[in-house]
Amino acid sequence: MNNAAKKLDAEIVEQPKTSLEVVKKDEKEVVEVPSLEKRIQKVEDLSMLIEKWRKLTETRRNLQTFSLGADGLGATVFLRDASGKEFKTSNTPVVSAVMEEIKTTLDERIKEVETQIKF
Repeated sequence: MNNAAKKLDAEIVEQPKTSLEVVKKDEKEVVEVPSLEKRIQKVEDLSMLIEKWRKLTETRRNLQTFSLGADGLGATVFLRDASGKEFKTSNTPVVSAVMEEIKTTLDERIKEVETQIKF
């Protein structure tokens, strides 16, 4: 071996070897208990969400029992804005489209509230 090779071998031998040790610590997880005020607030928030969910599902159920007349004259959509202006139609396709949009919106809101209800 030449001197360069011997020198490299000597450097490799002289370098200390490192090893990894796994040390397990017996640490117990500390679970923080929220204050009474925070727990009460959470219960009140949950109660409000549950009430909102109940109202939405009841509205959805009422809408499902609503039926359009086959003659096209059985249903009317009547809207009134805050200033008192009114809109009224008995056009069956319009009434049907409005009902479908209401159902879709209610279903979306119900799902949103359901995801917010957590214990």
